[in-house]
Amino acid sequence: MNFEIIHLKETDSTNTYAKALLKKGELSAPFALVFADNQTKGRGRLGRNWESREGDTLCMSLIAPYPFKPAITLLSALAVYKTLTKIYKEVKKDLKIKWPNDLVIGSKKLCGILTESTDKVAVIGIGINLNSTSFSDDISHKATSLKLLTNKDYEAFDLAQRLTENLVNILKETDGTFTDAFLKEYTSLCINMGREVIFSDKSGIATGVDKDGSLLVKTNEGTERISSGEVFVSGIY
Repeated sequence: MNFEIIHLKETDSTNTYAKALLKKGELSAPFALVFADNQTKGRGRLGRNWESREGDTLCMSLIAPYPFKPAITLLSALAVYKTLTKIYKEVKKDLKIKWPNDLVIGSKKLCGILTESTDKVAVIGIGINLNSTSFSDDISHKATSLKLLTNKDYEAFDLAQRLTENLVNILKETDGTFTDAFLKEYTSLCINMGREVIFSDKSGIATGVDKDGSLLVKTNEGTERISSGEVFVSGIY
């Protein structure tokens, strides 16, 4: 393998643990997988909590030697898509990406990604609902799991290693930026395309994704570029 592995029984947040490792300078390789069997204070985008229970959720962070670029987050979503659909072919026809980095099936979220940066190093946190059969009331209407979809059980650590291998290869190939081929593939999988989206009290039709990772939205005032923040997709969440 071309990355270091840190396997934890439990931690508050794999991203927080990864950033502490970077601060201490204790890594032996430029890429490192931080995996936790259980995560007690997982974090998502925009300050949200990420709900996880031991055995139910894949909780991992990849430390990657690149300064943060928005495209890294989108490439990470593409790596998750490629990994899941290669291993579990039964989800391929339904799995999509919601800009910028959620993996969704139908109208529900399967995976979330939180990318942070420290000292010109990206920390990519990935959470995938594997074996969950129920969720708290505030997210039950918008969350799903592989088990709910297939009625099978899944092993998190093996999946995390295979996902990391794919993501490391993509980042090395692209240097953390969108190539034309990856941009085309991402856009073809992006469920936002052609749909009405709502952002910053405005709405419009998503028409594409730029090479810097921005979502392009056609509004009454013209085409707007969205590089961050919340974007709601009509019919999803």
